[in-house]
Amino acid sequence: MSPTNSHNQPQQIKLKVVPPTTEIKPPISQKEETTNTPATTNLEKTSPNQKARNFNYGRLLIIGGLIVAGTWVSQIPIPNSVRTEAKLEPLPDSHRFIYMQFPGSVDKFWVNPGDRVKVGQPVASIIMLDLDAEIIQKQARLQEQESALAAANAKIPVMEAKLAEAMNLESSASRLVSETREEIQNLSLGNPPPEIQKLQAEIAALNSKIPGIQSEIVGLEKNLQGVEALIQNYEKPELKVLMRRLELQDKIKELEGRKATFQADISRNHQLITEVKHQVSAKHEEIKSWQKSLQQKLDIRQDELISKTAISQTAKQEFVAVKDEVKERQPMIETLRKELQQLRERQQNNQVLTAPISGVIVSQNLHEKVGKKLAENQEVLEVANLSKLVALIEVSQADSDLVKEITETQEAKVILQPLEPGLPGLVTKIEKIEPVLQSDVSGQKQLLRVRAIVDNQQQLFQPNAKVYAQIEVKSIPLYQRVQRELMKLFQVRKYV
Repeated sequence: MSPTNSHNQPQQIKLKVVPPTTEIKPPISQKEETTNTPATTNLEKTSPNQKARNFNYGRLLIIGGLIVAGTWVSQIPIPNSVRTEAKLEPLPDSHRFIYMQFPGSVDKFWVNPGDRVKVGQPVASIIMLDLDAEIIQKQARLQEQESALAAANAKIPVMEAKLAEAMNLESSASRLVSETREEIQNLSLGNPPPEIQKLQAEIAALNSKIPGIQSEIVGLEKNLQGVEALIQNYEKPELKVLMRRLELQDKIKELEGRKATFQADISRNHQLITEVKHQVSAKHEEIKSWQKSLQQKLDIRQDELISKTAISQTAKQEFVAVKDEVKERQPMIETLRKELQQLRERQQNNQVLTAPISGVIVSQNLHEKVGKKLAENQEVLEVANLSKLVALIEVSQADSDLVKEITETQEAKVILQPLEPGLPGLVTKIEKIEPVLQSDVSGQKQLLRVRAIVDNQQQLFQPNAKVYAQIEVKSIPLYQRVQRELMKLFQVRKYV
C-alpha cells in the first residue's frame, strides 16, 4: 500500500541524498573496552593530527573496498526472463468446415464429436434430392436428344433416296420439256415429227386420188353424153315409128340403163371426191390438233418440270435440314453427356463427405442435422487440426521492451509449463509480436500480445488451456534488474 493523505490521494515520496560524514566511528565491543583500556589511554595521549590520519586511511580503505565490490557485483550480468501466463488456441487455418455442395440432407454421420480423423476419411453420407432430380432430368434430355439423333440419322438415307428420285424426276421432266420444245421448233422449221409426216403423207395420198377420180368422172360424163346423144337420136319423130319395133325398144332401154349407170358412177365419184376432201380436211385438222397438243404438252411438261423442281428443292432442303440437325445434335449430346458425367461424379464424390484435413471433430450435436434439409454451402462439420497450437502470451507493458529487444537481435526462447503436473514442459520460440498494445479484460492494464507455435503432435494439450510462459530475454546487470523490479513494485514512474 502506498501512503495516502486525508483525501485518499497518493502522497508523493521525496527521497533525500545525505552525503557520508568524514568522521566514522566504528563500533567497539564491550570486551575490547575492558581489555584495551591501556591502549586507549595511550591513543588518547597521541597527538590529534596523528589520530585523525590513522582513522581516515583505514576506514576509507574499507569503505572504498566495499563500494568497489558492490559496484563490481552490481555490474555482473545475470540471466533474465519475463514470466507470465499464456493461452493455447488452434492456428487460424487449422479449422476447416465441410460444406454441402448441393442442397440435400445428411443420411448418417460416421464420426462423433471429439473423434480424430485423417484427411480423406469419410465422415458422413449425404442424400442430394435436387442433384438426383437434376440427373434424372438430364438423363431424360439426353435420351430425347439421342432418340432425335437416331431418328435424324435414320432419315438421312431416306431423304437421300428421296432427293435422288426427285432429281431424277426433275431431270426427266426437263428432258421432256426440251424434247417438246425441239418438236415444236422442228415443226415450225418444216421438219415435223413422224406422226405429222404420216398425216401429211396421207393427205398427199388422198389428194393424189382426186385427179384420177376427176378424170374418171370426165370419161363417164363423155360416155354419158354419148349415150344421151344416142337416146336423143332415137327419140326423133322420124324414128318414133321404128322405135315401136321391139328391137329398138330394147336398145333404148339399154341406153337408158347405161345412162343411169354413168350417172350413178359420176355421182359416186363426186361423192368419193367429197369424201377424200373431207379426209384431207380431217387430216389437216389432225395436224393442227397435233400442233396444238404439242403446245399443250409443252405447257403440261413445263408445269410438271416446275413441280418436279419444287419437289427436288424441297427434298434437298429436307436432306440438308436432316444433316444440319445431326450436326447440331451431336455436340449437344456430347455436352449433355459431359454434364451428366460431371453430375454423376459430383453425386458420387458428394454422396460421402470426407475430412479435408487430419484433426479432431469439434462440431457438437451432430444428431440434430441427420435428416434435416441443408442448403447449398451450408456447414455440416468442423474439423480442427490440433497438431500445432498457438500460445497467446500476454506480456505486461513494463516488460514489453525486453521482449521486443530480444526479438530484434535473436530468436526469443519461450518455456511453456502446463498447469497439469503430469505434463512435460515445452520449449518454443516467439513467432510474432503484435504491433499494437491491447487492454486486458478489466481495461486497467496494457498488454503486449506475443504468439508462439506449439508442437502438439502427441495431442497432449487441448485448445483454450492455460500455461505458464517464461520468455528468456537478454541478460542485464544486477543493479538494472533490481532497479526494474523496484520501479515496477513501487510504480516509481507514476510519481516521478
